[in-house]
Amino acid sequence: MAFLELPDGKQLFFQVEGEGSPVILLNGIMMTAEAWAFQRRDLAQKHLVISHDFLGQGQSSQPPEGYSLQLHCEHLLALMGKLDIEEAHLIGASYGGEVGMLFAADYPEKVKSLTVAGSVSEIPPLLEAMGRSWMAAADLEKGSHFMRIVAPLIYSERFFQERGEWFEGRVKAFNDQAGPQWFRAFNGLMRAFMELNLTPRLPDISCPALIIAGREDILKTVGYSEIIRDNIPQSRLEILDTAHAIPLEDPANFNRLVLEFMAEAEE
Repeated sequence: MAFLELPDGKQLFFQVEGEGSPVILLNGIMMTAEAWAFQRRDLAQKHLVISHDFLGQGQSSQPPEGYSLQLHCEHLLALMGKLDIEEAHLIGASYGGEVGMLFAADYPEKVKSLTVAGSVSEIPPLLEAMGRSWMAAADLEKGSHFMRIVAPLIYSERFFQERGEWFEGRVKAFNDQAGPQWFRAFNGLMRAFMELNLTPRLPDISCPALIIAGREDILKTVGYSEIIRDNIPQSRLEILDTAHAIPLEDPANFNRLVLEFMAEAEE
């Protein structure tokens, strides 16, 4: 277990495994570093894999406010400095992809390639309304209520059919583990997300970019990924038969696409 000490006394949890060219995994808003288990196993066979919890997540400090995508980027830069990493492949899911896009635009010399899965670069009214419904659910501070409200926007019909028992276990565990501090930090992260306006910055991303969308994603639909694809110069779009939780629902194809893409970027 390792932590990056921040100048204000807060801490960021991170873990490192494997060896080779560095890959940094960037969490979705409800994820933790542990949620990348299926990816870390495969990626670590060829790469040095770094996963971490953003401020407000998992084992990192969880203040109730003070979040921004820019702050996450500053923390990522500090983490790379601590680990003596000059350049890395970035892989981000949802919120993590949005942080990755801003980082790639601000620090192009630090990014070998960028993969974003189920991410957006702007927030039209419907997506804003969905986000505010999640924040209202978090205000209840009841884990089982929260999971049952947000899950239909995250997982596909097939996922519920095949892994319904897993989901019920997840609801129970979340109800037991998530306390007031988690919900307040979550809403702090959501407020940071609600300020997102990245589309004008996408042409500044100079590295190769792989955009992955879920065909059945009703939260961050394929159309958002097409906007990203159309505005990042060296980018391509791949669509998998999943809903929003792309790395969890189809880890085999997700990992295959990412590994092939990173190998191309290193040629």
